[in-house]
Amino acid sequence: MNILRPRQSSKASETGNSDVGDTGATRLAARLSRRREERREARRERVEDLDLGLEKLNQRLGRAKVATRPRVARSLRVEPTARLARSIYYSSDLDGHAEPGEVVWATVPSHPPQERSMLVIGRQQHKVLGLLISSNSQHAADSSWLEIGNGEWDEDGAQCWLRLDKTMIVPEIEVLRRGILFPQRRFNIVANRLRSMFNWS
Repeated sequence: MNILRPRQSSKASETGNSDVGDTGATRLAARLSRRREERREARRERVEDLDLGLEKLNQRLGRAKVATRPRVARSLRVEPTARLARSIYYSSDLDGHAEPGEVVWATVPSHPPQERSMLVIGRQQHKVLGLLISSNSQHAADSSWLEIGNGEWDEDGAQCWLRLDKTMIVPEIEVLRRGILFPQRRFNIVANRLRSMFNWS
């Protein structure tokens, strides 16, 4: 008989088991919390997608409501125009999708967000390709910008310039259409400049 071996304290054993149990419970609680947060985020994204879809449908049905706050173009990206070389043609159609020759607006994710106008020059599946329009006269001496005169794309009727070397790519659902067409004669000047400078066809 091993009568000299000290007996393990039942209290210590219970404490050790309790620590293990507490650690397991903590991990389980953390996993459940993460899953709840993931489900909440997924629901928010579904609701936002649904809102965007309904807004687009209302626009097509002529029942678009005036937005009370700008919707930031979260998926907007900018690429060198030369990298996107393709055929360019005037094909504006206010009854369908945004097509080359239409002026649309996108709220860029700046601080604070700003609504900017752009000339549609092409499409990429469900996205529109556009050149930024600016009324900043400092662009007059910059070869990357082309003078386009004034038009309804500037509420003050100011002289404007079009950036040629960079193209904005925005999901069509994230642009605002106001029924503004770019004059075809001026569009042809833009198209010819893209052909000569960036190998568009």
